[in-house]
Amino acid sequence: MATKLDAVTIQILWNRLIAIVDEAATGLIRTAYTPSVKEYHDFCCALFDTSGRMLAHSTVTTAGFLGIVPEVMRNFLRKFPPQSLADGDAIITNDPWIASGHLIDISIAAPIFHRGRIVGYTLCIVHHLDMGGRMSTLASKDIYEEGLKIPILKLFEAGQLNRTIFDFITANTRVPDKILGDVRAQIVANNVCARGLKVMMDEYALDDGLEGLASEIISRTEQSLRSKIAKLPQGVYRNDVILPRIPGVDTDIKICCEMRVEGDGITVDYTGSSGEVGAAVNCCYNMTRSYTSYPFKLALDPSVPNNDGALNPITIIAPIGSIVNCRPPTATWGRTMISHLFPEIVFGAMEKVLPERVLAANGGAPANEIYLHGKHADGRSFMAISQHSGGFGGSARQDGPATLCFPNNTRNIPVEVTENESRMMYLRKELVPDSGGAGRNRGGLGQVVEYEILGGGPDGKDQVESSVRLSGRRENGNFPVSGRLGGKAGRGYGLEINDNEVDHGTSRTLNPGDRVCFRLSGGGGYGDPLERDPARVLDDVKEGRVTVEGARNDYVVVIDPATNTIDAAATAAKRKTPQAEARA
Repeated sequence: MATKLDAVTIQILWNRLIAIVDEAATGLIRTAYTPSVKEYHDFCCALFDTSGRMLAHSTVTTAGFLGIVPEVMRNFLRKFPPQSLADGDAIITNDPWIASGHLIDISIAAPIFHRGRIVGYTLCIVHHLDMGGRMSTLASKDIYEEGLKIPILKLFEAGQLNRTIFDFITANTRVPDKILGDVRAQIVANNVCARGLKVMMDEYALDDGLEGLASEIISRTEQSLRSKIAKLPQGVYRNDVILPRIPGVDTDIKICCEMRVEGDGITVDYTGSSGEVGAAVNCCYNMTRSYTSYPFKLALDPSVPNNDGALNPITIIAPIGSIVNCRPPTATWGRTMISHLFPEIVFGAMEKVLPERVLAANGGAPANEIYLHGKHADGRSFMAISQHSGGFGGSARQDGPATLCFPNNTRNIPVEVTENESRMMYLRKELVPDSGGAGRNRGGLGQVVEYEILGGGPDGKDQVESSVRLSGRRENGNFPVSGRLGGKAGRGYGLEINDNEVDHGTSRTLNPGDRVCFRLSGGGGYGDPLERDPARVLDDVKEGRVTVEGARNDYVVVIDPATNTIDAAATAAKRKTPQAEARA
């Protein structure tokens, strides 16, 4: 007997699908070996119907996978169509052009069999710590320097492990026990997802399969987003930018973004953007599509759950051979150096259309990451990752929170976890006053982080390989952490080793006692700083977010440091100066 899909039942089943993928994500977190999954949450779990349409996407996830997982599933099914699959099969790849853009992301999918037939598919993508090759660097010139590439293969066939794949991973990676542990956790996640779907189908007597429910969910999501787009002013809006200089790239990188609002659809055209470069920052199309579509969903229709319908109204044009649609074998390890900026670039175009719906820039975009590799005293290799965020951008509604991840939606890894995983010790991790961009609503604060390499390696070989990747965005440089509608840019950038400034994104050999210090920018401000209530500025000073000097210089508010009160007369006089009046 088939379940009648009335409005109430559709909503119940829709929420149930989300609960299923979230349970799969929980299974992944609890069985994974590395902080990349357990703490950082750099993964995605998704569920598909028999046509390969994405129905649900885990809420604990890297949100940029929204536009990637549907293409990965379709690519899997082109290689292994349904008739070639058996119960117990699992398909694997990390090919950047087939999947999610760099080799350290492994995608594993599986058919879900129920009562002798395929009723859907499940897919789990995880960012792994290592896939061999050069150690975490933007300096790679092509994909062959970056590690092991796994073509689309069956990892399991009718429940039997293809041991050869595990053997290749073991032979090519620095910490194979952890890599394979996370791969097994992906299998767990897919099994949890399959089990949950089969229970739901039995409970609700979905004898006809998921297609009817899938069509309802996807069409409702699509129509919801299209209805929001249709209300936008029709027209063409541009935001062309020059990105901060990337180590190893001698020329400017330009991203040309033309946004066309036409009826109930939007086209984003990157024609004119820079070509591929000889550094590991090139983006495959899947990555560009995902991080370009994602901001429209955030700004226009954030409350509707993610599925294929959220992608259909958005068309992305990215010329082949450009940095936003690169060809094999270009290097892609650090592709987030470009892709994490797409939401901000799109918001820059949207500011002309919906200024009240877009955020100021985020001081943590692109993502800032630390990689560490060495050996413990007992000879075991370690490979650790840590991530620290800059300030969130201000918005029309509120100040930006401090050190919140955007657009990657990951978490800051606790310092204790990284210290336990590797031979390093944090010396400080502090918020930086005045780093948030001034505005009617202030940007969130950035932070300064410093750590020291510890001794204790085997046989006196205490050296540690370390790589720190930062955004490269300076307040007075190309593409700063910009504000919106008169808000000021966020402040803070720099990487020092033993008090000497160095470039980021390069793997270096460090010795015990070496200190690494870096600064992450605050978020951009929103609106004119002179529109900020002086009482709010005073609260910021009392709470240590803004200094007395910052209040005077950025907000033209004079505060008596002895009494922590506003000097109303001095403030009024200062705001009457030609400089202040010109800003008003």
